Amino acid sequence: MNVLLTGATGYLGKHLLTALLRAGHRVTALVRGGSAARLDAALAPFALPAALRSAPRLAVVAGDVSVADCGLADGVLPGAGAFDALVHCAGLTRFDAHLADEVGRHNLDGTRHAHALARRLSIPAFHHLGTAYVAGRAATPFGPGDLDVGQSFNNPYERSKFDAERWLRDAAVRDGIALTVYRPSIVVGGHPIGENNAVSTVYTFMKAVQFIRECCRRDADSGRGRFAPLGFRRHGEDFHIPVRVAADPASTVNLVAIDDVVDAVLAGLQAPAVAAPRIVPLTGDDIPLAAMERAICGGMRLSGVRLVPAEDFARTPGNALEAHFARMTRVYTPYLFHSPRFVGARGARAVDPAALTRDYLAVVAPVRGAATVGALALDTLGIAGPKAYFDALIAGAVGRHFLARHDYVDAAITFSLDGAAPCTVRLRFAGGRARLLAPDDPTLPDCSYQLDSTLFMRIVHGATDLRTAFLAGKVKVRGNTELALKFGALLGQYYHRIDEHVIAELTA
Repeated sequence: MNVLLTGATGYLGKHLLTALLRAGHRVTALVRGGSAARLDAALAPFALPAALRSAPRLAVVAGDVSVADCGLADGVLPGAGAFDALVHCAGLTRFDAHLADEVGRHNLDGTRHAHALARRLSIPAFHHLGTAYVAGRAATPFGPGDLDVGQSFNNPYERSKFDAERWLRDAAVRDGIALTVYRPSIVVGGHPIGENNAVSTVYTFMKAVQFIRECCRRDADSGRGRFAPLGFRRHGEDFHIPVRVAADPASTVNLVAIDDVVDAVLAGLQAPAVAAPRIVPLTGDDIPLAAMERAICGGMRLSGVRLVPAEDFARTPGNALEAHFARMTRVYTPYLFHSPRFVGARGARAVDPAALTRDYLAVVAPVRGAATVGALALDTLGIAGPKAYFDALIAGAVGRHFLARHDYVDAAITFSLDGAAPCTVRLRFAGGRARLLAPDDPTLPDCSYQLDSTLFMRIVHGATDLRTAFLAGKVKVRGNTELALKFGALLGQYYHRIDEHVIAELTA
């Protein structure tokens, strides 16, 4: 078959692309910027033969589903009859409420744009990677034929996927394009496991637990013992760290292996077209949170984590370590108390959370074990670029120690970052907090910094010194130069000793 694929560089997309090529299909992948190098990097772990990664088996076309016409000019893709199916994997899996507009632009508008492209190219079949969590907070068991049962939603991601599926169902009736919707629950596994899955529920908790364990280990190895007042004890490589997590132990998490999702899409591509939309449920067994906690903590040789009612924190407020764990996992809090019950077909493979933890530790833990504590903190929070960093700074998820120590600073500062991840952010630092200045805010910046976005991330990781970068001419300042240099010196000192500051935040 000739398949047009969106989202080829994402977690699910790269696994599906690999399977399509190995199965003998020809694939045209829409990639933002048309970067063949970016796609090659995504496929590198799969060791595909060169013949499968090049024409005529694989073609890369610059496209972006979040914009009208997917950013494609007429004639860039072959016309009617060239493709047998469009598989839409592109989307944004972010649960933060403040990202609702961006999530909607990628997941709802992106689906509309992809479907319009299929219609323009007369592609007869549209395959959509949705989610079982269109169920939202459904009060009754949710079946494969259900969609709108009056449910509310836990986050903008669920809402956007619900809106996209509802729009597609209406479009299928109107436009006559055969529609197949795949509804996986939480997708896990694959190769390499855990990489770039900071926003995947299970891996977020694994990373959070590993982060706390690693901080305690490094502090113990240094002989400082700063976690001892919080109840930390160590016996060889067995750690005891008392941490409460607000959750209902009886609530469940539903996991499905990525191989099952890929197999379902491959089978769906071969299935005969039908007039009505085909819904393919891909859910596994419901695993109680208590069992997940035992599997993750047992695999990491850690005791002391307890799932407690939320009221427990009202009686005894969380300590710094518990508060940080809550911040790292905050977007998943609703899932710790409620999970929809799915009915219908189940995944072919049962997911063993203990095996999942072992696989994660075997592949990801060695890399994270060699990273700085600051880098681990950013990775655990899912911060891979400047925009995410500034969002976390404003939300108080990072930089609290820096802001609290320098609460006397009162200044409006602009950060202009170019390069691989460009962004411009205007912040007001005052009273130990950082807030975003709206585009229409008339406040003029006291000073501004201009530098490369990659360099900026190296600085906040503590891998490059800000002062050194400035003296080398890699950081340009404008406005009040004296203020810029003084504030830059404070930032440089903070990031240069970021590991120490992160430990201080966890033990304050």
